[in-house]
Amino acid sequence: MPRLKDIYPTTIQLCDAPLLDLSEAVLQVLGSQLQGSQKAECAHNFLSNVLTDYDRSELAALACSESWSWLYSNGFICQHPISDSPWMTLSRLGCKHYEQSTPLKSWVEDRQLPEELLHPSLRSAALNLFKQEMFDTAVFEAFKTLEVSIRKAALLSDEWIGTKLTTHAFAPKIGPLTDKKAESGEQQALMQLMSGAIGSYKNPQSHRHVGLEASEAREMIIMASHLLGIVDSRRAS
Repeated sequence: MPRLKDIYPTTIQLCDAPLLDLSEAVLQVLGSQLQGSQKAECAHNFLSNVLTDYDRSELAALACSESWSWLYSNGFICQHPISDSPWMTLSRLGCKHYEQSTPLKSWVEDRQLPEELLHPSLRSAALNLFKQEMFDTAVFEAFKTLEVSIRKAALLSDEWIGTKLTTHAFAPKIGPLTDKKAESGEQQALMQLMSGAIGSYKNPQSHRHVGLEASEAREMIIMASHLLGIVDSRRAS
């Protein structure tokens, strides 16, 4: 059974470890520990072992307490279902990451989609779906929101959909959302960008299960947010 001491031999190494790296080590130690006859652990016992292994270092115990808290707040450990508080065990997410040895750093990066980066109209449905790991549906909702926003800004009826809508709304020189002051090549490029985004990212999600990864969905939703900002500026003008 691995111990933190095997991963971080000295107190200095443990205390200098980044939070995610130390949390990953704590998860691996807990996972190994809970695979045997022991099915639950509490923070007090775990941190007592840390104090014993690291010469009663309160800084080492504090660092591990931070990692324990991070694992709990992010759903990797949870209250044991049939034990009294404060006994904890690995959650389903924690078991998955322990078994697959997936780096926590990758998990965090794949799921970072800050609310402040998004257009206000995407902060409810699309963001909530993303957090539920329903990535295909989140992208579809984001670009459906974009499509509806274009239609409303251009004062068009519901029969205008998809690339038919975008090529009309942003048609060079004559489109209701076209910046008439922009150079003709820029007008053409924006029309193609809007059409390409709707055609590439909304339509496939509405016709079949695409199976997007978190990182792909995040990039697409941020693009939808950027395009919604452009539509807003054209509506204002």
